[in-house]
Amino acid sequence: MAKVKIQGHASGTGVLTVTAPNTDTDRTITLPDSTGTLATTADTTDLDGAITINESGADVDFRVESDTNANSLFVQGSNGAVGLGVSSIGTNDALHIENGESYLVMKDAQQMGIKLYGDDTNVIFSYDKTANSITGGVTWAHADGATDFYTGGLNSRMKIDATGAVTMPNQPAFLVNAGSNTPIALSTDTKVNYSTEVFDQNSDFDTSTQTFTAPVTGKYQFNVQLLWLNWDSGANYYYIQIATSNRTYYELYKGGERSNDVQYSYGHIHVLADMDASDTAFVRITQVGGSVQTYYDSQSIFSGHLVC
Repeated sequence: MAKVKIQGHASGTGVLTVTAPNTDTDRTITLPDSTGTLATTADTTDLDGAITINESGADVDFRVESDTNANSLFVQGSNGAVGLGVSSIGTNDALHIENGESYLVMKDAQQMGIKLYGDDTNVIFSYDKTANSITGGVTWAHADGATDFYTGGLNSRMKIDATGAVTMPNQPAFLVNAGSNTPIALSTDTKVNYSTEVFDQNSDFDTSTQTFTAPVTGKYQFNVQLLWLNWDSGANYYYIQIATSNRTYYELYKGGERSNDVQYSYGHIHVLADMDASDTAFVRITQVGGSVQTYYDSQSIFSGHLVC
């Protein structure tokens, strides 16, 4: 049978001695007379053995205070959730950490990692406490192994599938066609009227102005394929321009390089252009010399996308 013995002195330190059943080993805890606080020497307690709190499973909370926080460690009795720096935890939260600017830190000399377990999709979300809304995150789908990255709320911005293929549904990219056959004026710039969108990912091309506007600063690949009708061999030259806010890119063609007028002729220009956010890009063509007889065909295209 266990025995409890308390000894003390008027000006000394009281001693609580507990002898466990069926053993001659004593368990000693020091009680300083000044405060009566349970402690050992140097204000520590050494408990050598298993400890069970709330073995009956009662709906009661458990908490540990620190010098500045009444809930440094909090275990919620209703669902077993663990909190650090909080006095209550949401229904679906298993771990809640909140204390000013806090970080979850794991450190080890060997391999470190985080494992996420779920039946369908594993999720990490960033949450705006003030707005009470999700600002972004990452999900991993078990069914197909796809990983999705979200920004601006629950908006999927990039997906990596099981094969490693990467798709970005909002990455700026467009392809437009000229709406109709249009004559080219002499010795003046003619802005190509691209009025038909084949696609315009992220909606950066405006068909009303035939202009692409860069949503972010970066390097953009632009491609122009211009189909000329009734090429004039008497023209001094034709040139195509991709005009951007930073600079203009040219491709020059001599009218006399063909001995006779031809019904069809193609012109091309391709460039990797530097663009700042809100810079614009559009296409124009010019004929110098000859007669007004050349058209650009409705199959003429302009395309571009953000590279990096």
